Amino acid sequence: MKKVAVIDSGSGGLNVLKELFADCKDCNFLFLADEKNAPYGQKSQKELINISCYLIDFLNSFFMPDIIIFACNTLTATTIDFVRKKYKNIIFIGCEPALKPACAKYRQEEVLLLATPVTLEKSKLIKKYKNVNKLAIENLPMLIDKNLFDLDLLVPILKSNIEIYSPKAIVLGCTHFEAIKKQISSFTNAELFGSSIGIAKRLNNFCNKTGGCDCSFMTTGDGSSLANFYHYLTKFD
Repeated sequence: MKKVAVIDSGSGGLNVLKELFADCKDCNFLFLADEKNAPYGQKSQKELINISCYLIDFLNSFFMPDIIIFACNTLTATTIDFVRKKYKNIIFIGCEPALKPACAKYRQEEVLLLATPVTLEKSKLIKKYKNVNKLAIENLPMLIDKNLFDLDLLVPILKSNIEIYSPKAIVLGCTHFEAIKKQISSFTNAELFGSSIGIAKRLNNFCNKTGGCDCSFMTTGDGSSLANFYHYLTKFD
């Protein structure tokens, strides 16, 4: 059984974990919510590299993961090249915006990428898509974490920001944003593209095709959110 650590700053990684449970076999998952250092989207690259190394060293001290998934576009964009060079004995799977499938189906000018400011600035992939519309809504990941069980409250802010672009496709460039698919679809017919399915496909390249999965949850915060995270995960449709 592969030992797989899934890291994010909050609830976004749970959207990835849902797909991993659905599609992957023979894995022992450890979900690490790094709430102490949230939000990642407002930190510098140097800070995020230091955070990543600290978390990896911490995981190596007791879990010794075979694979680490950065279930965060910001963390991937800023640190994954560095940690792949430093920790050569671990397989790292990152999270990138699903721009390729969106732009294969629609013209770049018809696509809206919703992401954090740091992801928009640092992602090498995003720089290849110069004509895609790009949008960062201030503190949106934190707002999602805060309103995890009442996400309809975010519809006004989502609508006022997104409708300006009249997109035919929206790329959810943060794993947190996969939680608000229903809310976005309440006011637009744009096709939504997320990253979680692609991450599960990549993990399957390293895992057996049979067997069960189990999962543990950890946080660098005070632990009060863990029950909410578990409840949220079990409430997926």
